[in-house]
Amino acid sequence: MATLSLTKRSSADAHLFFGLLAYWVVNTIRCGLKAQGEDCYWLEVIRRLSTQKLVTTEGVNPLGEKVEMRQCSKPSKQATEIYQKLGLREAPFRKIKICRTQSP
Repeated sequence: MATLSLTKRSSADAHLFFGLLAYWVVNTIRCGLKAQGEDCYWLEVIRRLSTQKLVTTEGVNPLGEKVEMRQCSKPSKQATEIYQKLGLREAPFRKIKICRTQSP
């Protein structure tokens, strides 16, 4: 019985932690944008940034290795403006290529 309540408490603590972390991230972004003269609702920021996607392509090369490539799509002009105002790069990482040997 004590184990069950400990598990519930742990998940409640984790939920509270991630909720506060999300609030902090949203607030930091909005304050940064407001300091640069961009005063808009959070849903508008999300709408502008949702045009950029992470693309993952998978395939198998002639050696039987699984090849996985990941790259970010090019952001829209509105998303680029937000990144510039926040001092962030347009893509969080460059193209990544991963080769893995598949088991038979």
